[in-house]
Amino acid sequence: MNMGAVPRPGTTELPAEASAILRIFGRNTLWLWLDLGALRIGTMLAGLFLIRYFGPTNFGIYSTALAVGWVANAVIDLGLTRYAARAVAADVNEAKPILALTLFTTLGSAVIATLVLLLAVYSVYMPLACLAAGFILCNFEGTSSLCAGILTADLRSKAILPGSILSALGLILMVGITFWFRLSVLGLLVGLCVKSAAVMSLRLWQLRLHWPNASDWSLQMFRRVARSAMAFFANNLTQVGYGKIAILSLGLASSEAEVGWFAAAYTIADVVPQWSYALSGALLPVWTKLFETGRTSDMLALRRRLLDGILLTTIPAWLSLALFAKQICVLLGTNYVPSAPVLSIVALRCVLSVLDGFFGHGFLVAANRVAERQRALGISLVLLGILSVVLGYFWGAIGVALALVTSDATLILQYLPISARIGLKIEWPRMLPVGIAALLMILCAFALPGDIPFLLRALASAAVYVCALLVLSKEQLRNLGKTLHDCIFPRPDCGVETGRTRVTSEP
Repeated sequence: MNMGAVPRPGTTELPAEASAILRIFGRNTLWLWLDLGALRIGTMLAGLFLIRYFGPTNFGIYSTALAVGWVANAVIDLGLTRYAARAVAADVNEAKPILALTLFTTLGSAVIATLVLLLAVYSVYMPLACLAAGFILCNFEGTSSLCAGILTADLRSKAILPGSILSALGLILMVGITFWFRLSVLGLLVGLCVKSAAVMSLRLWQLRLHWPNASDWSLQMFRRVARSAMAFFANNLTQVGYGKIAILSLGLASSEAEVGWFAAAYTIADVVPQWSYALSGALLPVWTKLFETGRTSDMLALRRRLLDGILLTTIPAWLSLALFAKQICVLLGTNYVPSAPVLSIVALRCVLSVLDGFFGHGFLVAANRVAERQRALGISLVLLGILSVVLGYFWGAIGVALALVTSDATLILQYLPISARIGLKIEWPRMLPVGIAALLMILCAFALPGDIPFLLRALASAAVYVCALLVLSKEQLRNLGKTLHDCIFPRPDCGVETGRTRVTSEP
C-alpha cells in the first residue's frame, strides 16, 4: 500500500504521514459536520420555534419526556452504540452480530412501549403517554445513531448524510404540522416517532452488506456480544444519564416552568458541543487504528495539534453566549427572560463539553480506557445528581446550571491523571495569550454602546479577540491554519482516492 494513500473502508491501515492522516480525519469530519452542523441548523431553528410555541411549561414536559426516553434507551442499548464505534473500526466483521442484537432489543422494546402508549391514551393518562412516545422516539434514534457509528467506523461518513437529510426535513415538516394543526406535545412526539422509524430503516438498508446471518441471531452470539459490550454499557449509561439527570433532578426539585427555562438555555448552549461531536466521532476510528497498530506517538502529535485549535475556537463561542445571553433569550419570547442567567452559566459548556468529547469519547475510548472513563463519568454523575437536587431546590434553574458546569469541570480534571497514568499525558498549549485576548473581548463587549445591535457587538468583540491573538500569538494561529490546510488539502506527495481510482504520486 502507498503510505500516502487513503485506506479503503473496512481496513485497519492508515498512512504514515501526519498530513495524510489529517486528510482522512478532515474528510470524515466534513461529512459529520454537515450532519451535526449544517443540517442541524434547520432542526435547531425548528427547536427554537418549538420553545416559543410550547412555552416554558409544555416545553418542560417535552424535555422531560425526551430525557426519560434517552435514559431508558441507554439501558436497552446495552452499550452497543459505543461498542460498535470502536469494535467495527478494529474489526468490521463485528458489525453483523452487533446489528442482530440491536434489532432484537430495539424492536422488542418498541412493541412493549407501543402497547403502553395505546393503553395510556385509552385511559386518558397523557403524562404516561408522553413518556412512552418519548421512549419509542429515543429508541429509534439510538438505533439510527448506532448505524451511523458503524458507517463512520468503516470510514464511510458520507453515507450518513441521506439519513440526516431525511431526519432534518422530517423534523421541520413535523414542526410545521404542529403549528398548523395546533398539536399537543404528545401529537408531536408521535409524529417524530414515525420520522425516526423512517430514518432508522434507511440506515439499516445502507448497512445491508452487514445484515446479520442466521448464526448471528443465536442466544450464544447475543451473550458473546453483550459481554463484549458490557464495559461500554456502564459508560454509555452514565454518559447519557449525565446529559439528562440535570433536567430530571430539576423536575423533582422545582416546577415545570423552571425545567423549561433550563432546557431552553441548555438547548442553545449545546449547539457548539453538538457540532464538536463530529470531531470526536471522526477522530475515534482514526485514533483507534493508530492505537491498535502501536502508533501512540502519532496519536499524541495529532492530539496536540487539534487541542490548540479547539481552545482557540471554543473560548470566543463561550464568551459570546455568556455576554449576550439576555438578548438571545429575548428572541425566544419574553417568558424566557429568566433563562438568561442560566444561559450565561451553561455557556461554559461550549468549552467543557467539547473537551469531554475530545479527551473522553475520542482519546480515552480509542486508547481502550473505557473503564477509567466510566469511573470518571460515574463520579461526575453522582456529583451532578446531588448538586442538581440541592441547588435546584434553593435556586431553581440557576442552581442546576451551576451544578452542571461544576460537574463538567470535575470530569475534565479527572481525565488529566488518567492520561498521565497510562503514559499519554495531556500537553496544554500556551494559554496566557488566549486569556488576554478573551479579556479584551469581554472589555470590548461592555465598552460598545448598548444601542448597537447585539449581533454587531458580538462580531466586533470576536474581531478584537482574533486581532489580539494575531499580535500576541501569531504562531498559534499559523499552526491552526496549517492544521486546517492539512485536513482539507492533501500534500502533493500524498495519494487520495477518487471514486474507484486511486491517485498517487508514484509513476
